[in-house]
Amino acid sequence: MTLPIGGDNSFYLDLYARYLKDRHSVPSDWALVFDIEEADARSDAASQGFGEQLLAAYRRFGHVEAKIDPLKAHTAPAPELQRLRAASEDISEEIVELEFAEQRRRLTIQELDRLSRSVYCGTIGLDVDHLRSEAQRSWWYAAFERELSREPERLLYAGSLESVVLADEFESFMRTKYPTKKRFGCEGAESLIVFLREVFRTAPGTGVGNVIVGGMHRGRLATLATAFGKSPATMVAEIMGRDLAGDARMTGDVPYHLGYAGSLSAEGGELAFQLLPHPSHLLVVAPVALGLARAASETAALAGEQTLCMLLHTDAAFAGQGLTSEIMQIGGLEGYSAGGAIHLVVNNQIGFTTLPSEGRSSHYCTDIGKAVDVPTLHVNGDDPIAVARAGRLALAWNRTYRKDILIDLICYRRHGHNELDEPRFTQPEMWQEIDGRPSVRRLITDAVRPHSPELVEDANAVGRAYKEKLEEGFEAATDVIPNERPFQSGEWEGIASVDERGMLEPVVTGLGADRLKQIGRAISTLENPETVHPKVRKFYEQRADTIRAGVGINFATAEALAFATIIADGKKVRMSGQDAVRGTFTQRHLKVHDMQTGAVSVPLESAVTGDGRVTFVNSPLSEYGVLGFEYGYSLHDPHQLNIWEAQFGDFLNGAQIVVDQYIVSAESKWGIKSGLVIMLPHGLEGQGPDHSSSRIERIAQLCANGNIVLVQPSTPANLFHVLRRQVQAPWRKPLFLITPKSLLRNRAAVSGLSEMGAGTCFEPVLEAAGDASDTVKRIVLCSGKVFYDIESARRDGGRDDVHVVRLEQIYPFPARQLADIVARFPSAECVWLQEEPENQGAWPMVRDMLGRHDSGLARPVRVIARPPLPVSAGGSIERHEREHAELIERALATGVCSQTPKRSGAAR
Repeated sequence: MTLPIGGDNSFYLDLYARYLKDRHSVPSDWALVFDIEEADARSDAASQGFGEQLLAAYRRFGHVEAKIDPLKAHTAPAPELQRLRAASEDISEEIVELEFAEQRRRLTIQELDRLSRSVYCGTIGLDVDHLRSEAQRSWWYAAFERELSREPERLLYAGSLESVVLADEFESFMRTKYPTKKRFGCEGAESLIVFLREVFRTAPGTGVGNVIVGGMHRGRLATLATAFGKSPATMVAEIMGRDLAGDARMTGDVPYHLGYAGSLSAEGGELAFQLLPHPSHLLVVAPVALGLARAASETAALAGEQTLCMLLHTDAAFAGQGLTSEIMQIGGLEGYSAGGAIHLVVNNQIGFTTLPSEGRSSHYCTDIGKAVDVPTLHVNGDDPIAVARAGRLALAWNRTYRKDILIDLICYRRHGHNELDEPRFTQPEMWQEIDGRPSVRRLITDAVRPHSPELVEDANAVGRAYKEKLEEGFEAATDVIPNERPFQSGEWEGIASVDERGMLEPVVTGLGADRLKQIGRAISTLENPETVHPKVRKFYEQRADTIRAGVGINFATAEALAFATIIADGKKVRMSGQDAVRGTFTQRHLKVHDMQTGAVSVPLESAVTGDGRVTFVNSPLSEYGVLGFEYGYSLHDPHQLNIWEAQFGDFLNGAQIVVDQYIVSAESKWGIKSGLVIMLPHGLEGQGPDHSSSRIERIAQLCANGNIVLVQPSTPANLFHVLRRQVQAPWRKPLFLITPKSLLRNRAAVSGLSEMGAGTCFEPVLEAAGDASDTVKRIVLCSGKVFYDIESARRDGGRDDVHVVRLEQIYPFPARQLADIVARFPSAECVWLQEEPENQGAWPMVRDMLGRHDSGLARPVRVIARPPLPVSAGGSIERHEREHAELIERALATGVCSQTPKRSGAAR
């Protein structure tokens, strides 16, 4: 009610209160006055309510009819918006008051409709209605309306135009010079350069000092040249196919796979960057970049800086690859978050020759983000200024909430999948539309010229200067010697590059007994043992007993001692995997749970000194994404122990792409080193075709030129040493560690602290002591847990004529050590014993290595194994035990041929 100015307002308020209770209780003239006031108030409320409803509909459905597709003139209107627009036409020009943009606005319903349509149905579509947090949705509405309801400033025009001109000049130059080369150019998607440059320009002003980028093929060369400033001469030399590696062991890679590192000058300071190299396999770079970003962010935070992760995808890959789900899931998990990633999806609206209707069932290629609460901006790639605005909004969101965001950059390919492909074979109508479209450069030039013609001239001048720079680079390419910063710099520059010979040199990893006992006692002490589960309490008590006694150290204790001694040196240990914290076989208990309060403690943390830190993470049920993440994490710091453990060794097959494309090949292709440990539980124990084998033969097949280490330790001491060697050695190589299952509780599989004492190291070959050379008739070579079975049978049978030798390191192959042992028994025959089928396990590599002319072995080696199988193991425990007994019997049967006839289910 509107009160009269002046006088005693209490009189009117009293009348109004009486009116509300009973209209007839006040004089008729006052009743009429109050009737008019009430009618006006209801009208205002109705108008206000309708205005809020209209705005809410635009916020929710505006992206449906936004002009985000450059190849479509019109988009079907959203039914909800149609209904409200029709209703608004029947409403007189009544005023609605609302918070819009930076200040409160008073608009008519019709003005609100026009303004909302211009903001929400323009060339950027806001897709955030699925966010569960009302505060986050409100943030988006305010930020979006503030950005889109104001005119672009001069800097936005200039930056967008310049980025497009540079991209256009680069692609035109390359198209002229190399018309028959595959470049995967960005023609039709030049705005991706606009997005990147705008984010890089503004990121330092938000506290970002470092950016990790995982890229794609599309526009890779233009991105390197125009967004990261890579030398044109070097790029041209790479395109020419010059061998720039300078190392015969380096295979190199095609130009559009290569990584790059450096720094950029931007608003607010310098921005360091690492653009990861990537292979052809789709999306595999993404988890690697996330892992590297996580590791870098932990370091940068100590220096008061922030790290930003940017991931570049294409639409068909992002919608089609299952890895997308994995990286979107881990992006929100505490153990894996990299502070949110900006995902730029370059939406070509086609995958090679496959249309969206054939490649996905979702409406948008980015719709998987809705399942994990990630906002999306859909933006028209033919509007570079809108793309720059999307970059600002994406960065602001990421810095505010440290959460992922998706940018659906809808564009097209001016050419086919690559420059040599003919897309008109399969999509003639689509390319008829593309052929008739003006270039992105023409579109933005026409858009900017009416506002600031001088900006067009300035941008053209920049383009001409850049073209001259490209020409100079072309002329210098035949003689250029690259001197760019390596992808891994800093402490990595002190890590040696070694071959197999260098990797076989002993590395002292033992510690004094007093030091081991001191650390061992600390990590075996529970804070509140009385409230810990009795079995866990007993686990730690037995650990303390064995450390105190210095004997009976099992695998779990040796592993814990390795971790503890590393963090006691001020270094970091990170381990993740499926149920890795407790251990799949209940062998680890790295985190101890209070049975009364639920509080969690980490006994190993008692060993931390200086910058040391332990991080133990149970991973999602993922191999591909998590292994990629951990590999990326391992690329940051050479002085940390980084481990991924498979729940069972055969689960590695779910991450084989990471193994092939990065872990075993990155040093050869790109000069990138890693000390990642891949733990793979292995052992045929009658559990059937799955959960038995880590597929040693597949890993062994990938060994070459000292690229990795493949170890199957049979003693806790060797496990201790090989883990410590990963951070103590002068070199870094990925370690495939074939870990035991049943040996975790085998009373014979123990070590003494003396075997880990001062001056000791990993032993690649172990043999039983005390066998006289004149009595030995057969040398049984083996690896892993089968040693305990053959050694037990040998001792029980008093078989001094059989000498058992364990191969602890399968690669690099310790041929010299084996040859020295065999040479001591000149009249003995050699056999290789394994529990795996003949076509699997270590035998294929052992056979090849021993057969080499430089192996030092002058006698043939025969195999005792199960017959070749298409699976890793059978499903019958009875048959398994019978076969195993036959293997042991034949391994001890000296003087008879080990090649018995093959039969179904029998050991060969």
